[in-house]
Amino acid sequence: MRAPSLGGRRVCHHGGVTSLRRPLATIALAATAVMLAGCSSTPPEPTPSIPPGITAPPPTAPATAAPPAPESALPAVIAGVDTSGWQQVPVPSGAATFRIPADWSVAEVGEGLDVLRGDGQRQLGYAEGVSAGDGTCVDASGTPVGWRTIGLDRQDVSIEGASGVAFGAAALQLGDQWVFSMGLLPADAAQRPRCPIVNAFETASGLISFGSEVVASGSGPGAPWAIASAAAAEDYVASDEYAQLRAVLMSLELLQG
Repeated sequence: MRAPSLGGRRVCHHGGVTSLRRPLATIALAATAVMLAGCSSTPPEPTPSIPPGITAPPPTAPATAAPPAPESALPAVIAGVDTSGWQQVPVPSGAATFRIPADWSVAEVGEGLDVLRGDGQRQLGYAEGVSAGDGTCVDASGTPVGWRTIGLDRQDVSIEGASGVAFGAAALQLGDQWVFSMGLLPADAAQRPRCPIVNAFETASGLISFGSEVVASGSGPGAPWAIASAAAAEDYVASDEYAQLRAVLMSLELLQG
């Protein structure tokens, strides 16, 4: 007798129970494969999100390197002082540069600079567009007084962009007060100092002052330059600090363009 057919499949009867061995086994294997595939798949990486209302920051711009200090055309040794280990300092306007010892510093004052010793005490000042005053010789209080001067040092200075400039140092007596003055000024004024002593020289863009004071008076920022006597001024000219300050002043260079 033929076995009954289910959709063309062969069906076997064993003790009245119908068996679909091969089709069921195939289905079970396929289902197991699907389940295993689902378990072994890797979930996608989460994507960072920015909360509503918050804007992502812009990319950080690369840091800009500071412009290099201008190169000096002057020799390392200036007026007998080796400045090879000194700092090269540009002025705020970019019109000039000069050297200071490695442990000294500068401080901006208006459009100019004060030169500070290692302990922070002001020594010199650089300024542009200064006034030379009206030619009257006055003391620290602004009162006209009798005066006399003693020239202590004079050195020729070559500055490109200015002519007839020299370094000068002098002791100035204003009434009963003595004042020490040093700076860059016209060569004839350095040779024969007179009151008022104006530490400034002409350039194409106006007067530039670089010295102990613009107009020597021993007052205000220049108060440390008030001294006890002419002998004290002569002693100071023989000091190492004086030699350093002279080299600082004579290191001034004007920058063209």
